[in-house]
Amino acid sequence: MYAKSNPSDARANNRRLLFRLLFPDRQLSRADLCKETGLSRATATDVTGEMIDDGLLRELGSRKRDGRGKPGTLLAIDTDVLRLICIDLSRPYVMTGAVMDLRARIVERRERVLDDGDRVDLDDVLSLVGQMIRLAGSGLVGIGVAVPGVVSGTGRVISSSNLGWDDVELRDMLEGEFSLPARVDNDANAALLADHFLGHGNPNCLLVQITRGIGASVLLNDEFVDGDDHAAGEIGHVVIDPNGPACTCGKRGCLEAYVSAIALRDRIRRDPNRRADILAEAGARLGEALVMPVSLLNLHDIAVYGPPDIVGETLLNACDETVNSLSRNDYQSGMRVRRCELGDDATLRGQAVSVLREIVGGRGLYAATTQVDKSCLEAAQLDGCSKLRCY
Repeated sequence: MYAKSNPSDARANNRRLLFRLLFPDRQLSRADLCKETGLSRATATDVTGEMIDDGLLRELGSRKRDGRGKPGTLLAIDTDVLRLICIDLSRPYVMTGAVMDLRARIVERRERVLDDGDRVDLDDVLSLVGQMIRLAGSGLVGIGVAVPGVVSGTGRVISSSNLGWDDVELRDMLEGEFSLPARVDNDANAALLADHFLGHGNPNCLLVQITRGIGASVLLNDEFVDGDDHAAGEIGHVVIDPNGPACTCGKRGCLEAYVSAIALRDRIRRDPNRRADILAEAGARLGEALVMPVSLLNLHDIAVYGPPDIVGETLLNACDETVNSLSRNDYQSGMRVRRCELGDDATLRGQAVSVLREIVGGRGLYAATTQVDKSCLEAAQLDGCSKLRCY
């Protein structure tokens, strides 16, 4: 027995399809959209009109036309009306918050240094979200948080050893606190979204994120590989040498103990004259760990995201050489190991993409015209209320 189709599902899919074609900075007419999607002119006109009313798209005016006929009106993502709040918890010693537009660009940003090393208190996360809400004002449509660790599809942080969290219903907490739709995602998944939509990523790609720990994310045919327990890509605590150095997880010889930014900086600080050798060894270790998954999945595109003092030519070249030398065969062309070139804000921008994917289809665009009462804002700033419980 077949399930009945839901017209609202079709409309949501059409909205996502049209938004994706225009994201982040394309300018197309309705006729262009019909040609690229196969939608009828009536459907495209109806859906784009609704998206303009919602503040997602705007009309730019008519394009120049050399031939006969009326020139089409160009459409683009509207960056003036709606805003997102995104928080990045992936970097050591700092939390970063940003107000972002619908092209995943940062409008305002704030950072909070973590006093207790890399441990993050939930109240501090809520406080930073509240601060960003005050900066954003009106037009908020969603909140996104990128977390190092295992995150369920419902936004529950199953485990984050780096943050010291277990079984935290973070999405429910955010939505209950701020009455806005929220997305909570693994930080490597967020970085891969940024690389895919804003960088040079391919539909089939593996991204390794080197920050406070090591994480990975995989796209196959434009779809994330999540795994049975939402833990796909958690390679940081895979043991590559049982006799290796102690890891924060309690085991010895984990990949993270060799290749994380914290571990490598510590080794370089103790022996600065061996910096190149240390980074080359780390690149080779990473390449050895990646040979099996990239060969199993037949992937050719490997992106590495991390701080430039760690993820540079020395590490990348060693990783590339190792992966290709250990996996080369007669039927598989060479694999490319490259740097994700979106800077320190890739995770933030990718988390914004995740929120957009959620809200464009309709889950929670109810906040588009929400106005925060000015007296509430003033009172919050005076009495130190950082979470805007009345919001």
